[in-house]
Amino acid sequence: MFASDGDSERATSIEDYQYTCSEFIRDISKDYKDWVERYQLAPEEDAKRRRVIDYMVENTNKLIYQYGDSIKKIDIIMNDGINKMAESTAGYPFKIEITALDQSRYIMHDKKPIKLNLKSYPRNNRQVKMTNYDKDNIFLLNSSSPVDISYSDKSFDLSDYLDEYIIIKPKNIDFEDTISITVKIEELDNNVVMESRGFTTLLIVR
Repeated sequence: MFASDGDSERATSIEDYQYTCSEFIRDISKDYKDWVERYQLAPEEDAKRRRVIDYMVENTNKLIYQYGDSIKKIDIIMNDGINKMAESTAGYPFKIEITALDQSRYIMHDKKPIKLNLKSYPRNNRQVKMTNYDKDNIFLLNSSSPVDISYSDKSFDLSDYLDEYIIIKPKNIDFEDTISITVKIEELDNNVVMESRGFTTLLIVR
C-alpha cells in the first residue's frame, strides 16, 4: 500500500521511492569520499572517514527500507544520512556525542518523551558551547509528525565541557515517528570560535 503525502507525486510507489533514494545515497557517498581524498589526510584517518561513510550508507539504506513507509519518512531518513556523511567527511576535531538508551547516531525509542544526553569535550584547555544551527533555527529538526523540544539555556554558555539534555516530546504518541535532529557545537579559545561542528541523530519512535 502506498502511503501518500504531499510529495507523493514524485514516485509511483513507496518501493520505487525507497529504491531511488537508496541509490542516491550510494551515489552521493562517492562525492564525499572524493572530498576526503582532497583533504590529503594521514592514511589511517583517510581510511577511518571512508569506513564511517560506508557505515552511514549501509545504515541509512537499511532504515529507508525498514521504516520508510511514507515519502516524508524516507526524505527524513535520506537527508539524515546525507548530513551524517557530510559531518563524517569533515571529521570531529573535538569530541561530541549524543546518546539515549545507550544508543548513538541511530536511536530506537518507545513512544514517550526522548531524553537526549549531549556531551562535548574541547581540546587544549579550550571551551565549548551549543550554538544555533543557523540564523533562523536553534536545531535542524525534521519530524514526520509534530514534536515539542526543550533544552537548557545553559547549553549556550561557555563551558569546560558540555553535559546537558535535550528533550523531544512527540505530540501524537499513537503513531510511529521518524525524527532527525542536528545539534551544532562550537569550540572556542579565548572567546574566539576555532571549530564548529554539527552532530546529527536519527530517532525511530515506535
